[in-house]
Amino acid sequence: MNTKYILGFVIVITLGVVYYNFNPEMYFFFPECPFHKFLDLDCPGCGSQRAIHAILNGQIMAALDYNLLLVMSIPLLLIHLFFRIYAHLSKKDVILNFWYNPVVPKIILIIVIVFWIIRNIPAYPFTYLAA
Repeated sequence: MNTKYILGFVIVITLGVVYYNFNPEMYFFFPECPFHKFLDLDCPGCGSQRAIHAILNGQIMAALDYNLLLVMSIPLLLIHLFFRIYAHLSKKDVILNFWYNPVVPKIILIIVIVFWIIRNIPAYPFTYLAA
């Protein structure tokens, strides 16, 4: 097995243990978002660390409150990861064609930018998207 996959697996497991055991709201060693710190606005990733902690502790509704975009993207990322692992283990070329369509990165960028904008609108119902 390739050492980069082993290293990646070890890093993911280590981060999972850290995020499971330590709440980013309570410990200083988690990095702060500079965009939020200096501009007092939420970037698309704001709340992601707290959302990951909440997911790992079974608090899905809290995770949705912290970062809806992250939580909604997890199923797609897990499906992609499953097929990548399956292709590697079975030595079959499994390709999810929609991921490799040239339009997909543009759509993802538009979704992220729209999420970024509307989560910073200080009016109901957009305030629900704030981290």
